[in-house]
Formats: sequence, structure tokens, C-alpha cells
Amino acid sequence: MGAINHIAPAVLAAAQVLGLEAAAITSVTDIKHGLTNRSWLVRADGEALVVRLSDAAEDALQIDRASEARILSAVAAAGIGPGVLHCDPDRHILVTRYLGPTWSFEAAGDERNIERLAVLLRRLHRLTPPASVRRVDLTATVEGYWRTLDEHAADAPALHSLRSRARQVAGCLDRDAIACLCHNDVHHLNIVEVPGGDTLRLIDWEYAGIGEPMFDLAAACVYHRHDRARRQRLLAAYLDGVEPAAWHRLELACWLFEYVRELWTAVRELAS
Repeated sequence: MGAINHIAPAVLAAAQVLGLEAAAITSVTDIKHGLTNRSWLVRADGEALVVRLSDAAEDALQIDRASEARILSAVAAAGIGPGVLHCDPDRHILVTRYLGPTWSFEAAGDERNIERLAVLLRRLHRLTPPASVRRVDLTATVEGYWRTLDEHAADAPALHSLRSRARQVAGCLDRDAIACLCHNDVHHLNIVEVPGGDTLRLIDWEYAGIGEPMFDLAAACVYHRHDRARRQRLLAAYLDGVEPAAWHRLELACWLFEYVRELWTAVRELAS
């Protein structure tokens, strides 16, 4: 966004919450890559902030803003997520510190970066989850998206043909899950390279919850089209070695993540 006199109401509201006058805002830039929200990079009083306004159909997309708020506080304290300046789930406004540029698709495929990401995910999965955050049951996730599609009589024959396999794979992963705090959307646009060091952080925690850790690794593999060698590198860096059982579990998680991503896309098209 160019002119300051065209600042979105959400940005002005966030400025007021932070005790800033509108005149203190020196620039507002639309962040283009958000799929379910609108976000702006706001510079004011020598600080850079990200203001997010949620405007998606949250129930249909299985987003729990109260849970997200608790998780954001925990991952900020652990140095894994962004610092939170203001979080108001009821008003759908979130203000966080701007951490720096996100990765590119190419950066996510770099061998050293794959190992760095594995270390970050291992740190995340070892965190003690905050109280009262949502549990991400993979079977319930699949069935929830299908419930929305069925209610709208959506035509999705390719997805329907794999519905029973999706139930089977989700059930297998749910049965033996090692419950831990997961991000569940490890896309390169959600990975920040913090300037001035060798530090990575994750942003956009709206799908996070207590769930299956391999789903985070699967997200990275599927989003970035990792081949077998890169998948094994990610798993080896995460586990300090590749065990056959873990490899099989990652492959199941990759298949299911791709299926859930297609379900999410179909539901989002309905919601929009």
C-alpha cells in the first residue's frame, strides 16, 4: 500500500492498541503471500511490525484463534516464533514483530537448510505444549473437511476415490502418534531467516496444535517437492539417523499431507 492516508482500519486499530498515533506510521506494505488472511508490514517509530487481519471462514478451515494465541505466546518465549505485541482473537487482529525475509522455494531445497529446518522442528517438538491448545486429530481433520464438502454437495471425484485410503492412513498415524506441539504448515513462506545470524523462526501458526510430528516434516517435503534423497536428509537430521519404521511413517505422512492439502483447497474455494 502506498499512501499513508489509505491505511486499512485494522492497521489503525493496531496502532491505537500499541499507543501509536496514525502520524507515527511511516509506511504500510501489503504482504501478498497470505492465503487466508490480510497482512501488512507496518513501520512506525523505528520498529517494523506485522499486522494481520483474519477474514477467512475459520470454522470451515478448522482454525482456532484462541488456541493459536496460546501457542504464539509459547513459541515466542522459546525463540521459535515471532514476538507478539498484541493478539485479539475476538477482533481478529494479531500484531507481531517483523523478523525478516522468508525463505524462497529454492532456499528450502538447499541441503544445509534442510538440516537447519530439521533442527528447528526438533526444538519445536520438544517444547512443553501450553495448556488448552487444540489437538490435531488427523482422522477428525479429514472427516471435518469432508463434512463441509458434503454439506455443499461439492464435486470432488478424485478426492472421493481416495477417501477410504485417507481414513486408513490417518487412523494409522493417529494410533501411534507421539503427541507434541506441531506447526502443521511448514511452507517456505512461513520460514524466516532472521538477519544478522544463523537463526530460523516459523511464522503463521494458525494450524498449529498438539499432533503428529511427522506431519511437520511431511509438510516441508510436499510443499518443496523433496525427492527421496532430500526427504532422507531431513529425516536423518531430525532423528540423527534414518530408521525403516520412521521412514515408512514419513512416507505415510507425506501422502496424507498432500491429500489434506487438496481437501483444504477445495474447502477454501467454497468458503471464498
